[in-house]
Amino acid sequence: MKKFFFICFASLLLVFSSCKKDNDNSDYYVKLKIDGNWVTWTTVVGELGPDLADPSKTDLGVTANDDAQKDVFDISIQIDGSNFATGAYSTDNPAYWVFIAYAKDLGTVNAQGFLVTDKPGMPPSKFTVNILSITDDAIRGNFIGNYLYDDNADEVLNITEGEFFVRRIR
Repeated sequence: MKKFFFICFASLLLVFSSCKKDNDNSDYYVKLKIDGNWVTWTTVVGELGPDLADPSKTDLGVTANDDAQKDVFDISIQIDGSNFATGAYSTDNPAYWVFIAYAKDLGTVNAQGFLVTDKPGMPPSKFTVNILSITDDAIRGNFIGNYLYDDNADEVLNITEGEFFVRRIR
């Protein structure tokens, strides 16, 4: 299952990284608080539409990367049906699927993948994503959480809050 998530994440990353910014429109952004420090990325994109593999489901995605395209942050939410509403979506609610991922140092031998995965001996990894508005052109929201975990390297990445306003491509 984890391999499937990474394949989906990598596919989205390839599509996203092949897109070039048309201009420096800094109106769109993703802000993250990583290990207590705020970072803001403006190479961002959002999407909302039927799942490409199962049109009975609807996917919302927010993806951002740093200027060097070495670090990527992704929020994905999938619901049954086609009525994606604004509101709160939590990783521990089985009524829908919420996936948060952070890829670090892509393209290097030190590449890592951090996911909403529980680290033994710590509280569960948990995030709540609040979708505040959805228009034909943009998606706006925020999130809170505690950490993402790379179980291969046994390393925690503390991402505790953030907000986003992204251009919607579908």
